[in-house]
Amino acid sequence: MRKLYIFIFTMLLMVTTAAQAQTNGYNRLKNVATGHIANLEGGHTFALNATEEEAHSLAGTVAYMAFEDNIMTALRAQNADVVGALVPAIKAMIPEMMPEDQFYVLKDSMVSMASAAFSGAMATTLIGYINRYTYEDFITYVNEMDTNLYLEATDGGYYLYFNSPKFPLNAGVLNDYFVKKINSYITAYRGTMQVMAEQYLVGKEELLPMVYNLISHFRFADRFYLAEQKDGNFGFANSTDFQEAGINDVWAFVPVDNDANYFGVEGQFQDADGKWYASFAADFPIRLADGMKAYLVDSDVDPGKSMIHRVLIEEDIIPSLTPMILELNGKDAAVNKLQLMEGDYKYSVGDNQLQLALSKRGFLLGKQLEEPDSHYYVLGIKDGHVALVATEETFLKPNEAYYWMDDTRKGANTSGYLVLGDDVSGISMATTSTLAHKQVYDLQGRRVANPTKGLYIIDGKKVVLR
Repeated sequence: MRKLYIFIFTMLLMVTTAAQAQTNGYNRLKNVATGHIANLEGGHTFALNATEEEAHSLAGTVAYMAFEDNIMTALRAQNADVVGALVPAIKAMIPEMMPEDQFYVLKDSMVSMASAAFSGAMATTLIGYINRYTYEDFITYVNEMDTNLYLEATDGGYYLYFNSPKFPLNAGVLNDYFVKKINSYITAYRGTMQVMAEQYLVGKEELLPMVYNLISHFRFADRFYLAEQKDGNFGFANSTDFQEAGINDVWAFVPVDNDANYFGVEGQFQDADGKWYASFAADFPIRLADGMKAYLVDSDVDPGKSMIHRVLIEEDIIPSLTPMILELNGKDAAVNKLQLMEGDYKYSVGDNQLQLALSKRGFLLGKQLEEPDSHYYVLGIKDGHVALVATEETFLKPNEAYYWMDDTRKGANTSGYLVLGDDVSGISMATTSTLAHKQVYDLQGRRVANPTKGLYIIDGKKVVLR
């Protein structure tokens, strides 16, 4: 009987482990306690949470993840690799945010703080630690920071954490009262630290929410845990406060598929013929569902006209970061499921005039304008026809394409919109090795005997040679 119990226990353990298995590829990050999905999207908040229903049509919930033992080696969403690029970038900026002169100003302030807060042997001990610590020690400490994102299995999922910087001022030799006092002063100086961060992150404002979060939770602690915070956003909380009520820190990895955990595009506009459309871009290559069509815009608007060409993309797999206009099967994301493809698809899809709404750091988190700018055109409907319409908004949404006009073209087009004209012949891809016995012409109609890379007319269709 004992062997039977051991067998049953072992099988249950295997089932539990399998349910929590780490799968390389596209996943969603689900908070076990709340059921919310992490969503890297938004113009002012770096990281949000979405319901499972909302996640179906939010590209920011889709993350490429790779694992090696107990380490997550890649966590990329919205063209931002948190593990491979973002955290190392923050580490690299720390010396810039804390140059040598500022370091010694802060050091003098800490000595004054210690003198005012403590007395006797306690003050002498702390001031001695501070005075021994040089800027070279600080740079060494920064260089030795660990930027790996670790996993630790727990009930129902995983803890995800970065090791907290091991500050050379060894908290282990200090009593609890001493540590609490220092932590309270860190809290008191949090606003000042945030102001310093703003000064050194000009042009890199997308990093501010994460830096604010690190400042908010910096204490003498061992780890920074990824957690859903009390306000519904997610961020990193350290091991001394991550167990506060309302902070949820257990996550599950849910592989994206074409079944229950699918990704699809939701219709944005319906034309007079009943067809639904959406503008779209993502940081992963895609294959369209049957019935869907993808278009690019291949030419500038003609002066004095409100017409612009849309061109059908006939490629089987559309590369990542391709802004396009999608003709959909309907409004609901469930009928517009996309198959997410792994791999690097870098070929061109023609002379595309559509652009991506990128942040200053190159993330698909939208584009913030200082004021409404009529140079920007976004998808809309005009007189029942799908069109690009001048926007009066100050924020261009992530994962949506836009068209930009310079002053000359804007002045020539006074209508405030651009109708997407009848489809011209679609663009497909070919290689020079597939052109035997075919007649090839350039865009001016001239026969080309030895075509190289570029756009040609072959069998009556536009073809990009690569």
